[in-house]
Amino acid sequence: MKISEFTVTPFSIPFVKPLKTSRNTYSHREGIWLNLKRDNLSGWGEAAPLPGFSNEYLKEIHYALEGFHQAIDGESVEKEELLSLAELHTEGNPSTRFAIETALYDLFSQEEKKSLASYLNPNALTEIAVNGITGIHMPGDGFMVMKVKVGFRNLFDEIEHMVKLTKSFGKEILFRLDANGAFDLPQAIRFCKEMEAFNIDYIEQPLPAEELVDLAELSYHTEIPIAVDESLTDFNSAEKIIENQATDVFVIKPMVSGGFTDCKKIIDLAKTE
Repeated sequence: MKISEFTVTPFSIPFVKPLKTSRNTYSHREGIWLNLKRDNLSGWGEAAPLPGFSNEYLKEIHYALEGFHQAIDGESVEKEELLSLAELHTEGNPSTRFAIETALYDLFSQEEKKSLASYLNPNALTEIAVNGITGIHMPGDGFMVMKVKVGFRNLFDEIEHMVKLTKSFGKEILFRLDANGAFDLPQAIRFCKEMEAFNIDYIEQPLPAEELVDLAELSYHTEIPIAVDESLTDFNSAEKIIENQATDVFVIKPMVSGGFTDCKKIIDLAKTE
């Protein structure tokens, strides 16, 4: 396969509404779009590291993409070698790896006249349910699960906020609480005890990323399932989380964990445990 065009386009998109977390308030998202062309086929990928969350910056992404571009420019390269070169040139740059792999798999799937999902997984679903986000999506938008950012209000305000959300969205709606590591263990225990009065799907990253032992301890004090996000950065971290019995749910972000290949390794590991 010979890539005839390699185009990198920076973007900065303002949010319709600012997104507030326990760590920061985000008003826009920056990143790059990657477009690879071969004959009449066009594959797209995206790299958008999140400041304060990702461990890479846009400048590093541009450097990694340039290295990959130079390695394949004008060359006819087999599919597996393209993926190997992508891995080689994106060591330590998971967002970049995700962008390149997405664009490549987009091309591969078009070549075989398949959707990207069915190319990667013959048993892929044609539809999946996603959650809404409170403060952005409204009760009439049709979501059955809503994500709620928590950890930046005092406990009494958090309880009052959940009471209002339950009245607004309805008792049948599930809520996913996302603390972004805002609590210590005693705070998390008390918070979860209060939240058990509501219809909670799980609480995401209640403790700082490195506190795996305390995450395991928290599970003994609450009926609410625990999910990890910031703690899960790659396959090695997934192994440590499972070893410490620190979670019930993996929240896998390709921009942090890498491309499809690395994410699938994590998924396969979770299925065996």
